[in-house]
Amino acid sequence: MHRLLALAICLAPLAGSAQSLELIGTVDLPAIVNSEIETGGSDVWGYVAGDGAEYAIMGDLEGVSIVAVPSLEIVAQIPGPTERARWFWRDIKTYGGFAYVVTEAYGRSEGLQVIDLRGLPHRAEEVAVVRGPDDALVSSHNLSIDTVTGHAYVLNSDGSTIHVLDLANPAAPAFVGSVEVPDVHDIYARGDTLYVAEGRTPSFSVWDMTDKAAPALKGRVVVPAAGYVHNIWPTDDGRHVVTTEETAEKTLKVWNVEDLDNPTLVGEWLGANRIAHNALVRGRYAFVSHYTAGMYVLDLLDPASPTVVAHHDTYPRHDDVTMDGNWGATLPSASGYVYASDGTGQLTVLKWSPTAQNL
Repeated sequence: MHRLLALAICLAPLAGSAQSLELIGTVDLPAIVNSEIETGGSDVWGYVAGDGAEYAIMGDLEGVSIVAVPSLEIVAQIPGPTERARWFWRDIKTYGGFAYVVTEAYGRSEGLQVIDLRGLPHRAEEVAVVRGPDDALVSSHNLSIDTVTGHAYVLNSDGSTIHVLDLANPAAPAFVGSVEVPDVHDIYARGDTLYVAEGRTPSFSVWDMTDKAAPALKGRVVVPAAGYVHNIWPTDDGRHVVTTEETAEKTLKVWNVEDLDNPTLVGEWLGANRIAHNALVRGRYAFVSHYTAGMYVLDLLDPASPTVVAHHDTYPRHDDVTMDGNWGATLPSASGYVYASDGTGQLTVLKWSPTAQNL
């Protein structure tokens, strides 16, 4: 394990010459099965169909809702498990013409839920539920899909095993391996490299997954004075990773991981409400869901000085240190749409303009 070498903190306000997040609109998701139940929101993901049509897929209290963009029409709702779990959150990823959904709840469709999206906008339907060996996937908090190699990485319900599934047949995922870690909350997989945010350990690790049956640990990094190591995402070139800790006053951190034997903490940042949730990275920008403070876009051109270049407050009631507000964020779609999900069951659709002035 390795500890910090250097850091720089940036708590800068919105830059004067900034990009923009234009509000397209919001959608309040209705209940799917029981209209008497209060709707709750969790993760959100984007999908682009073969004809170029764009959709947001958002988890809610009873399943997932699929919203056409930019019309904001709810075109499908797919029920999922709702029982025997206090938490209703769902994690969603897409591959090919399918969505893959996990949740910690139990009941109907418990396990890795596979939804065929190829009939959109007229039809979307559950085509499989993968429970896994010894029901390992019946309750799961998170998944990631390596779209380069066509493999899904799914957390086990025990919180210390990551299962690897081959998606060569997208409707029938096949188990091909697993990774054992001390603890895990969130993962990101790309090109046979797996990044793991190790929760309470508190650390993050990087794995070589070339041989799915024999994962090789490339390095594990201890986060100094950590809260809960919640989320991890690499830059496109893999030289840096961004981590969050979902703990009040614990910063979003930028790490240089070119040498995992000597990792360097190079930059830090924190938004107005002092508790970040998740960060996703593309190019020089990080898209950050920040609970009551809403969504931020950070410029990481200088990793030592993350700079806010756009912001939209999805929860204008207050900026208190609570877990209300913006839960999930997505990277921009092909047309620049960015989706933000709130715990209230509200989907916010924004348009990202990387060269515009912030209005």
